[in-house]
Amino acid sequence: MNQIKHIIEYKHSNLLKLLGALSLVFLVVLAFSCHKEEPEEIDLSAHQLKISDSSEEKPFDNKDTCWQYTNKKIYILFGYDFNDQELVTNCTSLLSQKYGLTSEGGLINTITYPDSFKHNGKNYISELTSMLTEADGDLLGVIILGAPENTHIALARLQDYWNMKVPYPVFSLFPQDESLGMESTCDFVLDKQQTADVTGNLVSEEDVSQKINDFPDVLYSCIDYMMMMNGPFKKDGSIQAHIIQMLHGKKLQYYLDPETGLHAINHFVLY
Repeated sequence: MNQIKHIIEYKHSNLLKLLGALSLVFLVVLAFSCHKEEPEEIDLSAHQLKISDSSEEKPFDNKDTCWQYTNKKIYILFGYDFNDQELVTNCTSLLSQKYGLTSEGGLINTITYPDSFKHNGKNYISELTSMLTEADGDLLGVIILGAPENTHIALARLQDYWNMKVPYPVFSLFPQDESLGMESTCDFVLDKQQTADVTGNLVSEEDVSQKINDFPDVLYSCIDYMMMMNGPFKKDGSIQAHIIQMLHGKKLQYYLDPETGLHAINHFVLY
């Protein structure tokens, strides 16, 4: 009897060990399964949207060093902080090499405020409306650098001309016009985060210098993305994904109204 009891206890012990081992394996498998089911953090910087080319025509080749003739146009306005003659000349030269100027049969048409807006000895940004409505060829979009005061009024008249359905996007980079006006008349508004000294005063000279350093890459990205767009952005949450994809690698955040703390879906800050 003792021998039989010993055998039973031995088998029972082995059974417990086997069950223990199986339980351990089950817990390990369960742990890995649970780990795999945890939601992964979404990397918005890698979020890709499907964007159809506005046409099969390509204004420049894959090397980005030469361009092809096109009847399409992108208007670029050099406004405040960007209208220095040397800066405009150098930037126009680079744009000419990369995309071609409309005067040469290329893509880019540059205009400068106030030089391109003089009328009877005065400067009128309101002339922008007629410049755009009378543009020849297929206008892909408008990019405004340093929008001067009342630019939004000219753009509002452009919206009226098109019955609030402007067929191309308008981007405003580092504007000096009022924020609400820019947000309501542009598809995308980008500001530079302002810096302040120890007294809390804004360091304007540093801001201007940094904006000028940042704008070439931002401008090229906007042009390249605009060429792939088929009309303006939809006025919904997809704007954020578009901006992140367009300015891939740039640090962005929403612009917050200093009085209300609210933000528009199309207004961002580069920092």
